[in-house]
Formats: sequence, C-alpha cells, structure tokens
Amino acid sequence: MQQGIVFKGLWYLLFAHLFIWGFLPGLLVESLPLDVVEGAYWGGEWQWGYYKHPPFPAWVLHLFQSSLGDIGPFFLSQICIALTLFCVWQIGRRSLAPEQSAFAVLALMGVYYFTWPTMEFNHNIAQMPIWAAAVWLFYRAVNDWRYADWLLLGLVAGLGLLTKYSILVLLAAMFLWMVWRPELRKGLLRPQLWSGVLVMALVFLPHLLWLVQHDFLPFTYFEDRTVSAAEDGSRIFGPLRFLLVQLVDHLPLLLLLMMAGFWRRGCWQKPAAGTAFIWFMGLAPALLTLVGAILTGAGMRDMWGTPMWNLSGLILASMIPADLLRQRQRRLVVLFGGFLLLLAVLMLLFVGFKDQIRNKPSRTGWPDQALAQSLSSEWSKHSGCPLKLVAGDYWLAELIALELPGASAVPDADLKLAPWVDQRRVEAQGMIELVGGDQPRWGDTLAELGAWAAEGQLSVPWPRLPDHEPLRLSWRLWLPESDCPQ
Repeated sequence: MQQGIVFKGLWYLLFAHLFIWGFLPGLLVESLPLDVVEGAYWGGEWQWGYYKHPPFPAWVLHLFQSSLGDIGPFFLSQICIALTLFCVWQIGRRSLAPEQSAFAVLALMGVYYFTWPTMEFNHNIAQMPIWAAAVWLFYRAVNDWRYADWLLLGLVAGLGLLTKYSILVLLAAMFLWMVWRPELRKGLLRPQLWSGVLVMALVFLPHLLWLVQHDFLPFTYFEDRTVSAAEDGSRIFGPLRFLLVQLVDHLPLLLLLMMAGFWRRGCWQKPAAGTAFIWFMGLAPALLTLVGAILTGAGMRDMWGTPMWNLSGLILASMIPADLLRQRQRRLVVLFGGFLLLLAVLMLLFVGFKDQIRNKPSRTGWPDQALAQSLSSEWSKHSGCPLKLVAGDYWLAELIALELPGASAVPDADLKLAPWVDQRRVEAQGMIELVGGDQPRWGDTLAELGAWAAEGQLSVPWPRLPDHEPLRLSWRLWLPESDCPQ
C-alpha cells in the first residue's frame, strides 16, 4: 500500500507540472516567443520545407496555435515532454525493475532540457518525443523482430527527418549497435528492417523533392550556424565546451540526488545486467556528434543536445539498487516536487514580470495586436484591399502576419526565403515593408518591385512598460495594380 501511494504521488506531481507549464504561461504573455512565432507562421503556409528547417514541427505548431491561441504552443511543448516520459517509462519497463523505471522518469525532471527551455517550442523540443519513441521502437524491433515495430520505427524515423536532420546521429547509433552485437548483424539483411527503411524513405521523399527544388536552403542555414559556432572556439575546445555544458545541464538532477542521500558509495552498484542497450543509446549520439565536430571542425550549439539525454534517468537508475529506490521513493518525490514548485514560481514570475524587472521589453511583451491594427489602418488609407503581405525582419514580419487573417510574410524582405510569395503575387495584392526606427535603411532585396507608393512612421506603446520609450517603426508600401483579388 505504501508503495502504491508513492507511485501515485509521482504521477500526480508530473501531471501538475505539465498542467502548470502547459496552460499558465499562455495566459501571461502579450506575444509569443521568437521561435514560436516563426514556427507557427511557417506552418500556416503548409510547405514541404522552410529555409531553416524541415516542416513537421511547424505544421503541428500552427494547428495548436490557431486552435488554442497563445496557450497552444505552451501546451504542445508539455505534450512533447509527456510523450517523451512515456516512452522512457516503456523502455525502462522492459529492462529494469518498476522502481527503477519510475525513478528514471522522475530523474529527467531534474535535467535542464525538460523544464526551462520548454517555454519556447521549437525543433529541438519537437525532437524529444521522436527520439525517445524511436529508441523504444528500436529496442522492441531488435528483440522481437515484428514487422509492426519496424514499420512504426520507419514512420517515426521519417517524421524525425521531417523535424530536424540531426536524427541521423541517432540512426547512426542504431546501425552501430547492430554492427557491434554479433546476434544482430545478420538482421541488417532481414526484410523487416528494410520494410522500415522503405517507410522512412517514403515519408521523407516529399521534403527531399522540396530540397532539390529550392537549392537545399536549410543546409545553407545549417552551414552558417556551424561556421558562426566554430568561431567561438577551436576544433577541440568547442566540442569539449559542448560536453561540459551538457554536464552542467544535469547538475540539478545530481544535486537533488545528493540531497536525497545518494552521495554515499553504498547507494550505487555496477550497472544492472541487460542495460548495455540503454547505456549505448544514451551516450552514443552525443559522442558521435563530438567526434564529427572534431573531425570536421564544425561548430556546435549547446541546445543541439536537447533530445540526446532522454535516457539519462535510465542510466542512473541502472546503477541504483531497486530496493534502495523503494525505500527512498517518498523522499525523492518530495525533493523533486519542491524543486519543480520552485521552478514553476520562477517561471511564472519570469513570464509575467520580466519586462518590468529588467525595465526592458522582451519578446513575449511585444504589442503584436496593436501593431497589426496600426498597420492595417495605415494600409486602408491608401487601399481598399485587405493587407495580405508583410515584409521585413523575420521576427517582425511574421509576428504581424500571424495577427492578420490570411496574411503572408516575407522574412528579411527576401522573396527567396518565401517561396509562397512571388513578384506576381506582390503586384496583385500589394505589400507593406517594415524596418525599426525613425530613420529607415531600406535594403535592396525588393528593388525589382520598383518605386513604392507611400511611406511613413508609426509609434506603438509597450503594453507592459507604458512609460518606456514606445516602439517606433518605419514603413513603405506597394499598392495592388488592379482590383482586390478574390
């Protein structure tokens, strides 16, 4: 009976955490975070790819944002965390004792990636359940060799490729596991595996065709990111720094374990039998990434480690006796509960009052609705058609496009980055371009559109900082060449 109560406490704790982080932030923000705005806008264009990333997270994010408003993206992030924890629980059930599996789920809430970064849904957060589900299905597939598991693994891997290309590191780790294990090598030729590969290829094929048609735009963006990251350190220092940051991201978990009395040597054991798979899949992706960065000299971003540590809790659980976890379950739940409560309070203060505390506007404090209304008003002075195209800095243009029914954005005022907009559409619908400040410095990316019809400035107060200097923007517009298109 005592054990059952503690297990219920764990699930109630996780449910409360996911509810608080999934619903309350959306009630406190004025505007959505940077990556959320970009993804939600992209998804509404329903493309098979975008100039930075594959399309799947943007599609899902758009559905949540359009149906639930500002709450939607935060709720989606916590769904991703819940699905990740569920998959980890399933992996643990097949290889560890129930107490160890429960601890592994709880332990992940002490890992940085599972809490604070989830306030901003992006491709890194979207990867987390996909990586966890892929590992779970792969574990089932190589043990049972059922077609259903391999087909599902192919589907999940295909969605992973439509989420972020870094899942290739996980697929490489799976391949190495099969090569390393003598009993699995012959399986590389079995039809079950190749049926999964076929499903993965079919899921990825439309995006591959899009890449060919658009000169592999996301790879250009990725190259720019790795080059800029490489400038931060040497070929060796950069990867070592990445590894150190990943360790720091686990510090809350380690400190909570020390507080629970796990600092004694007698609390630990050699990894439980049959956990080689967990250790390999839990560490190999990060190690392969490090080796690749060292060999190529490519830079690394700390947040690329987000999906790589889903098995951290299982690795730790394999080194703690199940009997000891059974004895200390209540203490662990109380400690982690207190930690999550503190984080929740800090999160709500951060989301609701960070502008006032810093006396500086934040991304979630922008007057998006007021901006959209002001620009629509300026546009209506010159045209009877609705405003349908907004160009400018990608954050600003996409933020406003989200607030205008049926509007599209041209990020960075570059038509090459917006395949859904061409010169013919601009001529038919007209367009407004924005830059920050009263002294505009217009770029030359829209030079082929010819002279603009009007220009001006607007000023909008910050909703959370009414006494702060207002937001000032300059605009210019091109009018439709004919009657409003239907």
